[in-house]
Amino acid sequence: MKTFTIIIPTYNNLDLFKSAYSSVCKQDFKDYEIVVVDDSEDSSISDYVSMVNDSFLVYRHHVPSAGAVNNWNSGLQLASGRFVIVLHHDEAFEEDDYLTSLNEHFQMGYDVVVTRVKVFNGGELKPNVFSEAVMRLFTGFPSLLFLCNVIGPCSCVAFRREHLTYFDSRLHWLVDVDWYYRLLKGRHRTFVDSLHVDSFNDHDDKITNRIDIKQTEVEDISVLSSKYKYRLLLRCCLWVNKVVMHSNLKCIIKKIMRK
Repeated sequence: MKTFTIIIPTYNNLDLFKSAYSSVCKQDFKDYEIVVVDDSEDSSISDYVSMVNDSFLVYRHHVPSAGAVNNWNSGLQLASGRFVIVLHHDEAFEEDDYLTSLNEHFQMGYDVVVTRVKVFNGGELKPNVFSEAVMRLFTGFPSLLFLCNVIGPCSCVAFRREHLTYFDSRLHWLVDVDWYYRLLKGRHRTFVDSLHVDSFNDHDDKITNRIDIKQTEVEDISVLSSKYKYRLLLRCCLWVNKVVMHSNLKCIIKKIMRK
């Protein structure tokens, strides 16, 4: 059994996939497997995977496309390592010792480890970093994530495989927040401020370009309100989210929580 399973869901973008894959290969901690779940409409990534001939790489190509959430879940189904990370193809580990540091924290007994995200647009780092205090607060009280997703992408959350949980395919915009909540709730968890995932979200094929975010968020809140009807704090956060989502208050709240 490998120590880590790194799942790379990918779709129609070979250059981004190469960047994510390279950030795993450069790690100084080598006890890992890479699970690539490919939802692409062509064979460019399949051809590249065949060319690199990596014995630590497990590859699955969905034909026809399974859809984003189903693609992610198929990667989780294939995970066999002790610890699991979902690294989307538009993300990359920044530090070469990222896995080494994560492993050290897991050896301390943590079930889930949350790290930082750095978001880049056009090669420029966006000034959207939340304070360490806010990150620790939201990690400690994951219901608050339904107010604001301070974590960012899924790759910032590493977890023990025995706590594996699947993404809810009924959700679209808040699917990652719901997943974080279920992973973090009741677990021994921590936030590590010194580790970073780079996120490159200025490409044309990102999911947010294909949905109406506000309408999708309304629909997701309806699903979640029914799903968690007995979780008072969580429902309050969802209600606040719904009230402020169409106003400038949401931007103000985010600015308050940033450095």
